[in-house]
Amino acid sequence: MNNYPYLIASLPELALSFEKSDYSYAAIRDFLYENSSEADRRLIEWLEFSYKEENINSHFYSACRKCRNRFIKEFFAYDFAARTEKVAFLNGEQTTQEFDEKESLVKAFKIKNIVDRERQLDTITWDKICSLTAYGDFDVNVLLAFLAKAHLIERWSKLDKATGEMLFRKFVDEISATYTESKKQLN
Repeated sequence: MNNYPYLIASLPELALSFEKSDYSYAAIRDFLYENSSEADRRLIEWLEFSYKEENINSHFYSACRKCRNRFIKEFFAYDFAARTEKVAFLNGEQTTQEFDEKESLVKAFKIKNIVDRERQLDTITWDKICSLTAYGDFDVNVLLAFLAKAHLIERWSKLDKATGEMLFRKFVDEISATYTESKKQLN
């Protein structure tokens, strides 16, 4: 259909909120999906494929680098760089890669409070998404950026502060246990 001005004008204003709300990613996604061309639907599916952690691998990032869509290519180049930087930070290493958000990410990784750290990381990602559509073109990239931001909002809308802290602490404990177990097996 490619009626981008209509679709974009019909979208609500999004603001990154770290509070629980009645936000419905699915309703917005379904509206955009139903009113998009087949090619745009494939891009929406591609973006949503990344929402499952088990789908993120070297093959996925390689495919993103080859994608003709600018948003997919640039957003996942950032995502790959951010994840690489995080792994290096956790291993006490430094990377030689340079990208605009590197310094902000490294500062965020150093935040001790898990919830505050995740908020800052999502804020950096939000800002990156905004920068990818800053030129005001009415195209599929605006829709993809909207969905990527909506996904961040949905993540936080499912949690209240106490639940969020509990889940992140559980996640850290699980990673620590896995690390400890791996270390035992190596010795």
